[in-house]
Amino acid sequence: MNGQNVFESEGIAAGDLRCLRYFLAVADELSFGRAAVRLHMTQPGLSQGIKALERRLGMPLFERDRQGVALTATGRVLEPKARQLLSHAEEFDRFASVLAGRHNGKLTLSYSRSGGIGLASELTSRFREQYPHMTVETATGHTHSNVERIRMRTIDVGFIRPPIDGDDLQCSVIAYDQVVVAFPVGHPLADRPGVSPADLAGERLVFFPRERSGLWESILGAVYGPGAAPEISRLEPDEAHMLAAVAQGAGITLVTEPSAALLAVPGVVFRSFTVPVVVPMALAWRKDNANAALHTFVSFVHGAVGPAVPASSPPDAVGAARGRHGRPSDGAKVSRIPHTPAMRELRPSGARR
Repeated sequence: MNGQNVFESEGIAAGDLRCLRYFLAVADELSFGRAAVRLHMTQPGLSQGIKALERRLGMPLFERDRQGVALTATGRVLEPKARQLLSHAEEFDRFASVLAGRHNGKLTLSYSRSGGIGLASELTSRFREQYPHMTVETATGHTHSNVERIRMRTIDVGFIRPPIDGDDLQCSVIAYDQVVVAFPVGHPLADRPGVSPADLAGERLVFFPRERSGLWESILGAVYGPGAAPEISRLEPDEAHMLAAVAQGAGITLVTEPSAALLAVPGVVFRSFTVPVVVPMALAWRKDNANAALHTFVSFVHGAVGPAVPASSPPDAVGAARGRHGRPSDGAKVSRIPHTPAMRELRPSGARR
């Protein structure tokens, strides 16, 4: 596109867009002289542009007299529409620049602490490779803190664990991680190759506070069933302290497979469920965030993780997707999916959906 405005390069009413910019400058200044200075052009050239727009519309946009310039009724109707059209044109041009790899915009994102350093990190790394001119700033946090940062516009997008409250955010599930059980060394169940949720009945559970939002409900609902959470004997602030408590004999705990891989604590044994229990990983962002870099990242992630597998699919349908990285549709409600292994394979760079 060689730096041209996208609309101009495609020949889409480039003259009209230019004349609309002239119109808004005069509407703001209510003076052809001041508007010409603002646009760095001559006043006769500005007047010709306004006249061309008036001829196109077939009616005058300004009333001119000795006291100055005023918008006509038609001009007052056109003004908000012109601002909206130019805003969309500029946004589209920025977005096209991102797609062309020429954009030096900025994306801020936060990883999920429970996601370890696997999928989210690899997706972000690939995005940086594909868009080298983009500035990508990263942080990490639990779902609750990531959601608050998104709402406060501190970050553009966050990896989170659904469900989340409110309708101001868009939530798109991109993956499922297996849940594993952490036992202290010497626990009777630690010698088994796998366990079932029924085996955990009566076991003291070490967990984290519910304020951390999505993951609390996701894990306990997936293992014990919706609304059937066990009594929690001890609260710890995060996975590292939960596992330390398990090593000390305080009970058992439940963590995601990526967390288990990242946090090797002496005295703790991890066991998978015989029938895999999974929890969703999602992207979340503000619906009103117009940052072109954000929408490029979301599209990139959806292209990388493969075809959609709705989170509400029955077990047989989800089971058919084994070995595949499931991406439910945006806003999908998360339900228990007892027959799906963790689906963490990424498509090769450049693969199409």
